[in-house]
Amino acid sequence: MGIIRGGDAEYSEDGPTYEEKTAKLEETIGSCLKDDPSVLKLTGKYLAIDEVQIISRSDQVKAVKILDLSDNQVTDEGLQALFESENLAGLEELHLGVNYITDQGLSDVAGAGALALQNLKVLVMSDNKLTDASVSELVKSANFNKLEHLDVGWNEIGNGTVQALGETEQMVSLKKLELERGYIDGEGINEFVKGTVIERLEELNLSANKLRDEDIKVLARTPKLSSLRVLRLSQNLIGDEGAKAIAESTTLTHLTHLYIGRNAFGNDGAQAITETKTLKNLKVLMLREGVETTPDLVNYSRPELLRPEDP
Repeated sequence: MGIIRGGDAEYSEDGPTYEEKTAKLEETIGSCLKDDPSVLKLTGKYLAIDEVQIISRSDQVKAVKILDLSDNQVTDEGLQALFESENLAGLEELHLGVNYITDQGLSDVAGAGALALQNLKVLVMSDNKLTDASVSELVKSANFNKLEHLDVGWNEIGNGTVQALGETEQMVSLKKLELERGYIDGEGINEFVKGTVIERLEELNLSANKLRDEDIKVLARTPKLSSLRVLRLSQNLIGDEGAKAIAESTTLTHLTHLYIGRNAFGNDGAQAITETKTLKNLKVLMLREGVETTPDLVNYSRPELLRPEDP
């Protein structure tokens, strides 16, 4: 912003023109794709609507299968531009964590009749401005039936999302589901286990929600989690009874990774899991976690989304 002195102040815009932005970004895209034309990573570059539109219209991205725009300034308008881009029709992974996408943008995409992006296998929408309203529409939309991995953690989601997952007839390819840092409790878990999505899951992340012993017993005893390999339950409200239910589960027998640290169980619960007779395939067991080993346990960017503690 320039100021011309002498009487009235006049302001002139010193920012680059759209054409200048296009030229610079096209050069950046070319450089990023030089080694691997299928992967475009543009994280933390303050990219907003102009830049997203330039990316969407660029002929250079036609071979891109993985697009990472995490930690930028992508808004609802940018989300729509990406999903309507014919040049990105071959995209299989879209990473949009830590942006400014709201319910309106996600709802518009979920409810669209036809989208250019029909082959997505991975969609990361963590740490945006989403709630149960739009995420429920996403999981019930036929537009995402090829998704194998969905991450909507670090948003203001809770029981409405898992209830929708229990009701939906879509999400037929989903194998990995991340719901970290939400407000999910027993009410939602009871609805979740009624559906068919849970039957196909191989990885489930429910860390930092509001799950108690009774809720963990539901998960440990449902026969629908027999395909699960990785389970993350860190930083909930799990006591000894919940830990023992996991340790004695006869349906979680294919688990290879279990993360259950930063909960309320004591020596009895920890011993039960350590000495489990049923979880014979465990290769990684995390009973104790600290910020020094898992720094993502503290979200400095969105502190309001930290799981509320009990009164």
